[in-house]
Amino acid sequence: MVKRLDIESIRSAILQELHSTSCIPKNCEATGSQLQELLLNTIDRGEGNSVILVGPRGSGKSALTNQTLSMAKKVCKNPFIMVYLNGFVCVDDQQALKEIAKQLCPKEELSEVNLGSFASTMTFLLETLNSGDKERQSVVFILDEFDLFTQHHNQHLLYNLFDLSQSKSTPLAVIGLTCRQDIMELMEKRVKSRFSHRQFFLYGPTSIDQYIEIATDILSPNTISSTEWKSHVSKVFSSPSNKIRTYLERIYNYNRSIQTLKNCLTWAVVELTADKPKLNEELLEEKLIEFFKDNKATMIRSLSKLECCLLISIARLSTKYANQPFNLEMALHEYNEFVTFEGGKMAAIPNQSLAVTALEKLVSCQLVRVLSSRQSKVQRSYKLMYLNIDLVDFMTIVKTCNLPANAQKWAQSTLNF
Repeated sequence: MVKRLDIESIRSAILQELHSTSCIPKNCEATGSQLQELLLNTIDRGEGNSVILVGPRGSGKSALTNQTLSMAKKVCKNPFIMVYLNGFVCVDDQQALKEIAKQLCPKEELSEVNLGSFASTMTFLLETLNSGDKERQSVVFILDEFDLFTQHHNQHLLYNLFDLSQSKSTPLAVIGLTCRQDIMELMEKRVKSRFSHRQFFLYGPTSIDQYIEIATDILSPNTISSTEWKSHVSKVFSSPSNKIRTYLERIYNYNRSIQTLKNCLTWAVVELTADKPKLNEELLEEKLIEFFKDNKATMIRSLSKLECCLLISIARLSTKYANQPFNLEMALHEYNEFVTFEGGKMAAIPNQSLAVTALEKLVSCQLVRVLSSRQSKVQRSYKLMYLNIDLVDFMTIVKTCNLPANAQKWAQSTLNF
């Protein structure tokens, strides 16, 4: 049994590991070496470079970049300046330039610059970056959510950064992070002409064994010296009959994000105490039930009878016309046919405004999706939409809704077209 003091230190060490960015799949090690060599060429040899890391969320792009930058600080002979920009924060080039100026320049220099205009800020930054020589500190730009920067007007910022990375005035590296596989198609031709066309693709853990290996490394960090705890963790994940391993396989099949894995493991780690010094299977099972809980099922059960019947009409249209788009008029026609068939046992929708309100509720719950944002001039009754939930799942959920028997029968006949 692990001692009380050991459990507290173990829990603290694991929680620190869970909140760190050091968990990187081993299949990304080669990419990390290439990225480190690229930074070494920029910082120590004065070469300009640009690269984009492409991969789904949770695949380790940010973690790999942070780890490589930390390693560069230890390995590289020369110091460097890091500038971090996020596409969600820097919504346009002017905002991005202000952020660069704040991170790149001392406050006394920054106070002399007029940051109110795009032209003056760009001029100042270009002069600052171009005024150096080979002995000047290198600059490493990290552009998180890189695809959002391509939406800026004329992509001036990207063009100038890539252009500077090819000049000899200031050693500069640009590292972009994005989830978009089609990122090259989003860049303008003149921007692509300045880009190195170097892309590193990250895929996260590619097998359940790699996924479980990451979980084992998280729960057994090097800061823990207790061999008894490490033996317990190894036994938990090596046993095929263990429930925790089974739950991790379910998470892997649902979402391979490392961050999702960390969130699930945190639930089990926070419950470690002197009385419960082992990983709690029951608690993890309870939290995983919440994790896999279908939020759409809860939303459908909360709908009014009118909204639910309108959703059934939409589901019937999706089945009848092989998932083709529909509009509100088609859904109302389908519902009115049902009312007529029932001979007045079901109430008709009294006016159009109620139907529009009900449909907007379905859209806000993401049960129905508008086909395109280009329909702004189209009347609401004629906007094309799609059903945004699996039909089989919907039929299963409808059975638990509080609907009249004839409406339930009408709903269950949807899949019989």
